[in-house]
Amino acid sequence: MSGYPQGYPNPYNWKMILISQVLMILMSFVLSLYPQYFLPVYILYILVIMGISSVMMARSNPMLAERKYMGEIYKSNTLFEEKNAGSLIQKDMEYVQKMQQLAVANFKSFGIMILYIIIIFLFYDYVLLKIVGSVTQYEKLAIYLIYFEALYLFNMFVYRRLIKIQMMDAMAPSSYKVTEKGILSTDKSGVFLHSRHLVNAEIIENREKKYVEIDSKTSKLPYKIRLYTNDIDRLLEVLNRVKRMELKRQQSSDS
Repeated sequence: MSGYPQGYPNPYNWKMILISQVLMILMSFVLSLYPQYFLPVYILYILVIMGISSVMMARSNPMLAERKYMGEIYKSNTLFEEKNAGSLIQKDMEYVQKMQQLAVANFKSFGIMILYIIIIFLFYDYVLLKIVGSVTQYEKLAIYLIYFEALYLFNMFVYRRLIKIQMMDAMAPSSYKVTEKGILSTDKSGVFLHSRHLVNAEIIENREKKYVEIDSKTSKLPYKIRLYTNDIDRLLEVLNRVKRMELKRQQSSDS
């Protein structure tokens, strides 16, 4: 399990820090004039940060960048299809236990996040409002700037140490198919891998637990793909066939 998924925008890179600093200055100025509007101002701040993060994610997250190839995989001829991988996943107690631990950890992180937000609002209502109520306009602005800077630094600690949204190292769809252009889950997991990333991928088989695990370095996906099946030999044969077909396409396009 990974602590911070690759491909997602780092909330503490220089761009996000600069944007946050500008927004905090604006928030401080607005609240120094209208301190009663902390809730809508803070919600607006969160929405703006989420919007900017979404745009950055769309540009940098390989899972989103690769989605344009899903249709290509889907429309290609199906060479292998597994509809009952879910039953094999449930028999892999080690994998199931990891999923359960992950769910508990993420639920705990979500609870901490909710509690943290509640504390922020309570502190503002019962402490900060009393402080800014008896100072000058410039002092209000200074207090808000200090408050948001302190809050930002504390956020770094909270989100890095306490709130850790995690995901599985290996994603296993409960049903999937392998086409001439790659792998595509047919459940709701959204797992897929284009054939061009299969050429240099590391493929590991586990016959005891009946799965094939694919670690593609070129796709930069934050997880490996684990394909469960009772017919491992057939799956490996198809994967190697797809790799050969893709290699021929790449060689013909280079020539």
